[in-house]
Amino acid sequence: QIEPTRHALMPMPIMRIEQKPPTRSMHRFDLEVEGSHNYFADGVMVHNSPEVTPGGRALKFYSSVRLDVRRIESLKDGTDFVGNRVRVKVVKNKCVGEGTRIFDPTTGITHRIEDIVDGGVGSAVWAIDKRGELQVRPIAARMDQGVQDLIRLRFRDGTTLLVTEDHRILTEAGWREAGDLRIGDRAARPRRAGTFGNHEPVPPAHARMIGYLIGDGYVSGKTPVAFINAERILQADAAGIAETLGCATHCKNDGLYASFSHRPGERNGVLELARWAGIWGHLAPEKRIPPAFFDKDVSAEVIGELLFGIWESDGWVSREQTGGIRCGFVTTSEQLAWQLHWLLLRFGIASSVMVQHPGSRRSLIVGRRIQGKLPCWQVRLSGIDNVRRFAAALPPWGPRGRKLALELANPALAKHRGSKAVYLSNVHTAPVIEHLRALGVSSKAAASMVGLSANHAEGGLKSVLGASRLRRDRIERLAEALDSQFLRDTLSEDVFYDRIDSIDAAVPRRTFDLAVEGLHNFVAEDVVVHNCAPPFKQAEFDILFGQGISKEGSLLDIGVEHGIVKKAGAWYTYEGEQLGQGREKAREFLKEHTDIADEIYKRVTEKLGLVPTDVTGADEDLDPEV
Repeated sequence: QIEPTRHALMPMPIMRIEQKPPTRSMHRFDLEVEGSHNYFADGVMVHNSPEVTPGGRALKFYSSVRLDVRRIESLKDGTDFVGNRVRVKVVKNKCVGEGTRIFDPTTGITHRIEDIVDGGVGSAVWAIDKRGELQVRPIAARMDQGVQDLIRLRFRDGTTLLVTEDHRILTEAGWREAGDLRIGDRAARPRRAGTFGNHEPVPPAHARMIGYLIGDGYVSGKTPVAFINAERILQADAAGIAETLGCATHCKNDGLYASFSHRPGERNGVLELARWAGIWGHLAPEKRIPPAFFDKDVSAEVIGELLFGIWESDGWVSREQTGGIRCGFVTTSEQLAWQLHWLLLRFGIASSVMVQHPGSRRSLIVGRRIQGKLPCWQVRLSGIDNVRRFAAALPPWGPRGRKLALELANPALAKHRGSKAVYLSNVHTAPVIEHLRALGVSSKAAASMVGLSANHAEGGLKSVLGASRLRRDRIERLAEALDSQFLRDTLSEDVFYDRIDSIDAAVPRRTFDLAVEGLHNFVAEDVVVHNCAPPFKQAEFDILFGQGISKEGSLLDIGVEHGIVKKAGAWYTYEGEQLGQGREKAREFLKEHTDIADEIYKRVTEKLGLVPTDVTGADEDLDPEV
């Protein structure tokens, strides 16, 4: 007789409360209960999360991997197809969603990940090393991971990232799976990328001219090269540069439109410059900065002159509602917008890229209202630290440069806060304060070193260095005053940690991933993410029509690989006995002569250490005391 199952209620302690990714309509939570792993919720018995039990964690792992099966070649017996040779990889599913943008620092082009995987474009990415410094690393492998459910992480500046829940993201607390992140957690984003050298792909004045033509130039190829801008000082500068390139300037429309044509007997240097830059024959949505400016050894002066030309012709300066200064670029070329974003990061200038739809932005040119019909991409710089750094990187004599310098001279701007990139990670707070105390630095001394009044010292070191998080600019001044290598190392990170503003529910979408050589991570959508796991196991074998996986084919492959079966030309031999000419004949021989196949199998397993061991034994072999 079968005894009925009895359920007895008893109090059990709660081991953990876990917040799950929210849906559009609700927040979700789960409990981990010790022992029986269930609990009453609103009077109904429910199970707790299966992930908290050992078996649940195992199921979670198995659900996160899949078999990636690819056909390598078709198998023939003479002219007849008999099957396929396939390669199978056991891979982990973590990946990013279709549409994710990834910047190639070697070419200056931003690609979507589906184009990198499907089209083979792109060769390198930015990746972060253990010291927190961004390095250029080649792409080692590209993988299509099929359709999966993705969650969307949103940041305050509009940046979004689509990833699977098990994809790891770099945070203040180290690498964490996206599914474990919560609103308010901070993820790593670049604040500086790349360095400068002394190389000049073109003279600085020519770089400025390229900037003018990218920003307000007409280089469609149907008419002479023209510069369309209302600022007389910029028109005069462009005409002066054109003069050195063998061209005369012809103005019309009250100086708004200036075209450049070569003088008799001289080369058209302006046209040659536009062709070298790759902008000749392209309208505004197709313009981009030439790859030569993304070389790691290009000088800061040349890049500064290029940015000056683009900003003075296609940029803006404005005030925020708080009274702070904001400046940036606007363009109908998405590719150009991301190129500007990454060139600014060379100067340590953080920016955000966002799109405005047609009709949402209007402008005035010589009193005429202009409204575009194409989406506009804006590169925005906010935070007084970013704006000051931007003003220092560009020549100051242009109309917008003079306006920006005048605004920055206002003493009232000192009270405005810096950008998010000015703050250090919370993990540095305790070590930095402990280091300063070990050096005997008081709060009054620290306030004096960073240029603050004694009143700031009343709240202690934490108040001097940053109320909520340590300020990078103040730690820099302390590092210089104390000549502290520890503080310099703390400041060496090329990333800052930005707050996750919202997490959206899972949506199905095509997914992809990259394997990155060396550092095993990359920057996607301006966020540092881990690359995919390499295949846990990989195997190649034959599948025959009407038979399935061919054991004899695998024996031949491994036997040849380890020298047990010899292959000379098309002939297979074993211990001097010919198995057949061609793979199909050898396979048929082993199928018919099972004794030889068993002998080869035994030798292969012995050589690979796969000899099965009897772990059952007989009852009389058991130790009675165990």
